[in-house]
Order: sequence, then structure tokens, then C-alpha cells
Amino acid sequence: MARWQLVVVGALLAVGFVPDQLAAGKREALLFFDGVCNLCDGFVNVVADYDPLGRVKFGAIQRHGELMESYGAGRYAVGGDEAMSTLVLVQDGTVYVRSEAALRTIALLDPPMKYLAAFYVLPRPLRDWGYKLVATYRYKIFGQTETCRPPTPRFQQRFIDYAGPPADAMPWATPDVPSENGVTSRSAPSF
Repeated sequence: MARWQLVVVGALLAVGFVPDQLAAGKREALLFFDGVCNLCDGFVNVVADYDPLGRVKFGAIQRHGELMESYGAGRYAVGGDEAMSTLVLVQDGTVYVRSEAALRTIALLDPPMKYLAAFYVLPRPLRDWGYKLVATYRYKIFGQTETCRPPTPRFQQRFIDYAGPPADAMPWATPDVPSENGVTSRSAPSF
């Protein structure tokens, strides 16, 4: 077999095998993100759109320092040694950060997004170097925001600190609508 053929076969195996292995047996996950970063907010929106089962719950790092500390991730919370430097994923009590947090989150999504988790086969130092490079310049490249996506009741339920009624108990709630390609879209409620 030629070298390029081995690379293609390896890539296909990674795409078919890695995402399912990273997501296997995982229950609900908590994803902590920088709530004012446009890149982070965009990632949360992608996760919400491609995770119709709602396995990933969200929380802004700025609001959940105590909860992060209870999981042993306090150094990534506001005021910690590595404050605001990474996504933090808590899955089955284990804390993941940087590229591993992003790729494990992506592995929980529906196709085609979950196939991006195949990048997990790259060595962690290389993945984390790229992650840190983007994280360092994320505000300059993507900017910051004071407002987030207008939430539907169903989207609000995805947040850790949500304490309202279930979406189906709210007659004005606009349901998630699957499109022809299987991606769920959400629209703001109309009054």
C-alpha cells in the first residue's frame, strides 16, 4: 500500500472509531465556557444545535466558580491560576480542559459534527498548542459580546442554573424544528 493510501485508511478509521469511543457510556456532561467570548458562545450554539438529546449542559465560567471548584476545576474559574484560559468539560466526574474538552464535547454531537472529534488522534501537545494559540487571541480575532443568542425555553433548559418549568409546560414555547438535513433549528418565541 502506498503511504497516501495508509493515511486515507487511517483517517477513515479515526473518523469512524474515535468519536464513538470518546462518547461511549457518557451520561450528561457539564461544559463551562467564557460567557463573553464570541468564539465560545458560537461553540455553545453549535453544541446546542447538534445535541438534540441535551446531553451537554452549559454554564458560564464567570457564574459557576464554586461549582467548578467542587469538581476540582477551580483553577480555571475566575480568580484561579489559569482563569478563563480554557473550556472545561466535566463528564462522569472527570474534568477535561483545552482540546480534550472541546473534542470530547464534539464527540457527543450528532453527525456530521461528531466526526471532527477524529482530531483526537493527534498528539495532545500539538492539539493543546493549537488550542492555546487560538485561546490567546480569541478576543482579538472573534471579539467579545455582552449579549447571547436569544434563548428559546428549550435552549434555556440547557443551562446549569436554569430553574424554570419544563419547555412543554409553556404553551408559548417554540419547539425545536428538525430540518431536512436532520439539524435542529430553534427560533425565538413570538408574542
